[in-house]
Amino acid sequence: MADLHDDLASIADGARRAAKLPAGQALRERGDRRRRRRTAVTGAGLVVLVLAAGTALLQARDGAATPADQASTIPSAVASVTGSVGPREMLDGRRQVRIVVPSMRGAVLAIGRDDDRVRATAEQGIDDRSTWVLRPEGDRFRIVLAAPRGAERVCMTAVHDAAPGSVRGRVCDQAEQAQLFRIEQVADGTWSLFQGRRYVQVVDGPDTLVPDLPENLTTTYQFQDRGPATG
Repeated sequence: MADLHDDLASIADGARRAAKLPAGQALRERGDRRRRRRTAVTGAGLVVLVLAAGTALLQARDGAATPADQASTIPSAVASVTGSVGPREMLDGRRQVRIVVPSMRGAVLAIGRDDDRVRATAEQGIDDRSTWVLRPEGDRFRIVLAAPRGAERVCMTAVHDAAPGSVRGRVCDQAEQAQLFRIEQVADGTWSLFQGRRYVQVVDGPDTLVPDLPENLTTTYQFQDRGPATG
């Protein structure tokens, strides 16, 4: 019986030890350790969030164009065909121009698509055939196609054959007098072309440019600036 009593006492002591609460100091220390762990975890989380937010902000700033960047990437506006360049500047041989016939709703003088005749046309997308350079030579001008054809420069050339003649795009020849035109301003501010003995005018119907029409001045022109000449 003594052994049984001893065994029961031992079990009771073990149960009391297992059920015994930690002392107050131990509880406070344990609580402090838990708070420090929570604080450390929370702080680490906040650091991660701050770093992530900072990275996102930098990426957004890098991706967003500054006003200076935007100014450099926005395509510049196409220069006005007249801009600040006056007619006299267009007559010095350093500007490209289109020769407009105002009486024909803005048609321009161009070399034909399939021939060398110069005519007035409202056709679009023909800058290579309708952009000219007015090169002064004394008191007259050689009217040169801005874009060379192959290795050759092409000039307006008056052909005085059967009346009323024709104006063609021919290879420029410094000795060719039929390639020299007088360009004079008239009372309404437009310009006339004169070659040989007559004005160079547009014939109604085929709209071709001719040098020998036996009538007074009926066709005048305006010049539209198309930027600096090259070559």
